Amino acid sequence: MARYGGEEFAIILPNTDSEGALIIADSIREAIPTERFAISNLAIPHRNSDVSSSVTLSMGIACEIPTGEQSLENLISQADKALYSAKNQGRNQAVASRKR
Repeated sequence: MARYGGEEFAIILPNTDSEGALIIADSIREAIPTERFAISNLAIPHRNSDVSSSVTLSMGIACEIPTGEQSLENLISQADKALYSAKNQGRNQAVASRKR
């Protein structure tokens, strides 16, 4: 896991397909109710938001099997499009990119 931008982070999950990544993303966002460090359980106030009174987590997922033909920029673009799809669909969720 690494910070990628001001409010963006990247997580690399080797040997994980889109379905597995969605499961992991949901566990990060929701976690088991007894786990106090899940984003939703922390209830961090978000006073300047028109969307929610507390911080939420929207995630975009992109999966690739590395070859010499793909670019890192393309993978990031896929994840970014999926992120904005999650935001447009109501936020506080994970969306996996669609393969072309």
